[in-house]
Amino acid sequence: MKRKAKTITVIAMLTILVPGWLYASGNLPPVFPQNERIIRAINDFWPDLAEVTFQNSRWAFQKLRNAGIEVPYTYNERLLRISQIKKQVVRICDRIITDS
Repeated sequence: MKRKAKTITVIAMLTILVPGWLYASGNLPPVFPQNERIIRAINDFWPDLAEVTFQNSRWAFQKLRNAGIEVPYTYNERLLRISQIKKQVVRICDRIITDS
């Protein structure tokens, strides 16, 4: 009887601890689709609606930021900012290469 209880306890601990450890280490594969995939699917299916929604939300968030309220940047705004930074880096590198 004791052996059965120990076996059940070990199996239960492994089924709880291993997925928890994998999740905490970032090695557990995602079960649900990531937000970016959902956003891309919606943008592909309704591009006009997505553009209007993006422009309105960007305008509203900008007004909130101008009022001093800290609002985190949306996924699309971060992508736009990253592309702007990449363009600036390319321009700076081109200037360095051509001036040398």
